[in-house]
Amino acid sequence: MDYTLFELTETPGTFYMRESFRDQAALEEHFSKPYFQEFAKRFEELLARPLQLIGLREVGSYIGPLMLHV
Repeated sequence: MDYTLFELTETPGTFYMRESFRDQAALEEHFSKPYFQEFAKRFEELLARPLQLIGLREVGSYIGPLMLHV
């Protein structure tokens, strides 16, 4: 599991959290944990927009100062 928090440079105060899991089973296990269930109860209170899950497959990596948004 890997967590990385990003702040949108064009919109300060807008954050994106990238969570990486080794597979679908690991993601489902994460969702079933008590700490996640407690967080899920507070989504509406804590988040400006509903949680959005986007499935991605890594095709390469680069460590640098900019993120490319396509």
